[in-house]
Amino acid sequence: MKRALLAATLASAAWPAQATGELSCGGEGVGIDLLVGHVDVLSIARAVITIGDQTWSSTPESYPGTPITVGQGFEDDRMMAVDFTDENVNEIIARLRIVKAEEGDSRVAGGVFTFKGKGAFVVDCSDIQ
Repeated sequence: MKRALLAATLASAAWPAQATGELSCGGEGVGIDLLVGHVDVLSIARAVITIGDQTWSSTPESYPGTPITVGQGFEDDRMMAVDFTDENVNEIIARLRIVKAEEGDSRVAGGVFTFKGKGAFVVDCSDIQ
């Protein structure tokens, strides 16, 4: 776990202002891939979550997996928070919390991801686009 936190701290990242971009977060046994629109509000067009050999997808017709829905999200220059629900929006099943930091040319992003019944994971999101 300490290595994952250190990697998140040392890796460089970029999150320039763009209309859309890919956000990939990864940790030991978990991957979260989001297609994100960066306008005045955070807009997530696609979410794909992989834990071990299981996959969940907000667009299962194009990215196979158990259907999920992006419940809500918030982003500013310091953090991002996204909640994921079951397909019917009955309950929050996963949470992604990212902290972003920048100093000079160095940028990093990392945090925690929790999934109901699957666990909590430290994730490196330093490839924010």
